[in-house]
This record gives sequence, structure tokens and C-alpha cells, in this order.
Amino acid sequence: MSDDPAVPDDEPTLEPPLAGDPETDRGGRSPAFILVTSLAVALAVAVAVLLVLVAGDDDGSERLDEVRRAAGAFGEALVTYDYHDPEAHRDAVLALSTGSFREEYEGAFDEGLSEVITEVEAVSTGFAKDVYVSEIGEADAQAIVVLDVEVDGVAGARTQRDLYVRLTFLEVDGEWKVDQVTDLNFDPGAATTPTSGAPESTTTSI
Repeated sequence: MSDDPAVPDDEPTLEPPLAGDPETDRGGRSPAFILVTSLAVALAVAVAVLLVLVAGDDDGSERLDEVRRAAGAFGEALVTYDYHDPEAHRDAVLALSTGSFREEYEGAFDEGLSEVITEVEAVSTGFAKDVYVSEIGEADAQAIVVLDVEVDGVAGARTQRDLYVRLTFLEVDGEWKVDQVTDLNFDPGAATTPTSGAPESTTTSI
């Protein structure tokens, strides 16, 4: 029976059991207390697991940086060339490539791309503005590179901004090599800005 007249005899008290209270010793904790305790334990376990994963994920962070660097380097190599030495462009792209893309690009270059660069006296320089790594698997990865490209040639100078290229990588002997390139610029002319009074062009760089 409660000595407090404000609390009816037939109503349970809302005060939680005190430490050492007989009700506590007999497992008489309230459902709310049990729930809060369980959640706290679960949270502690989850945090501990997360800390272990983060502590052991140095390799994952390193791989992310490797893919990001490889994507930026390839993106710039893909749109950087000089008609004085087109072979240097070819070698730079192939050094970062593998598989189907390497074969296709080598074939395209040898079958006429080199001549086109020379005929139009093209000099192009690419800058990787952003790199978004979308996924990394055990031996493959994907990234999107955003490029600005400055091009000069017989048609005049122009700048192409925000060109998006998706790259698919394969890990070959510990290095990330590009196996597939996808042009994501559905309207290349929209990204072209003529410079130095040059006529506007809608031709997308390589």
C-alpha cells in the first residue's frame, strides 16, 4: 500500500526500480527500460563494428583514390593531343587502356584518326574538373570524369566545357586500366564556347 494519498492503492507506481531493489533483482524491469537498454547495446555493437570496418578499410580508401587519379589522368589524356606529335597522344591513351577499348582505339588511330589530327592542325588540352567514382568492385570500377577542353586548329580556337565521360576500369597487375569509354554528352554543341573570335563549332573532341 502506498503512503502517498495521491496514488491509488491499486495503481502501480511509475518510478523505475532502484538499484538493489528486490523487484530489480527478480528481473522486474519495465518494458521501456528493457527496450532502451537493448537499443543502447545494439547501438554500441553497431558502432564497434563500424569502427572495425573503418579501421580496416584503409585499403578501400586507397583504392578509391587510385581510381579517381586514374580516371582524371585518362580523361585528360583522351582529349589532349598535338598534331606535331600525334603518336604521343596515342601512346598516352594506350598506356592507360586495356581490353576492348585498347584494341578499338589503337585500330581507330591507325586507320585515320592520326591523319585527321594532322590535317586540321589540331592542338587540344584537356583538364579534369571533377571525378565521380560510382562503384568499385574486386577487380573493376566505374567513374565519371567532367572535362574542360581547349582546342585550336585551322577552324579557330574554342573551349568546350563540362564534357562528361563514363569510364569502366579493370584492375590489371595492380593498376586501373580503362576497358570501356562512354560519351555522356548528348548535345555536344551546347558545351562549346568559341574564343578569340573563332566561329562556333559543334564538333566534340576525341
